[in-house]
Amino acid sequence: MSSAAAADAPPSRHAVPKSSTVLQSATQNVAYLLHPDKEHAPKRFRTRAFLRTFRYFAVFAFWRLVRYAKYVAVGALTAAVAGSAIGSVISGAAFIVAPTGILGGAGVGLLWGMGKFGWRILDMGKLTARIQGKMNAQMLKE
Repeated sequence: MSSAAAADAPPSRHAVPKSSTVLQSATQNVAYLLHPDKEHAPKRFRTRAFLRTFRYFAVFAFWRLVRYAKYVAVGALTAAVAGSAIGSVISGAAFIVAPTGILGGAGVGLLWGMGKFGWRILDMGKLTARIQGKMNAQMLKE
């Protein structure tokens, strides 16, 4: 009787072979990950929200890795220059570029800030532009 009841049951909505629907939904989800527009959007809101969140996280993680790769490249270049003959000649400039300790960094930052403030207060930018303009005028006369 149970086999007859199963044969009389209406076809379910999962009558399509499961492997083809899984493949279709997977390709649709990947397409939505690559191009999140309405054309490729999955029907379920929860799936769309998950895929959108995953995309935002993946983009964030990618650019964070790119940022750290740039830090590594700059550090490697700095170490290569510091280990060469140039690094031994200009070792005194290394303290200004990368001061040691918290107090050293604070001191260099304070000096830099005071210099920027003084430059702005004294209008040194306009002064240098005026001097440069006078020098250019003199060169044109000669």
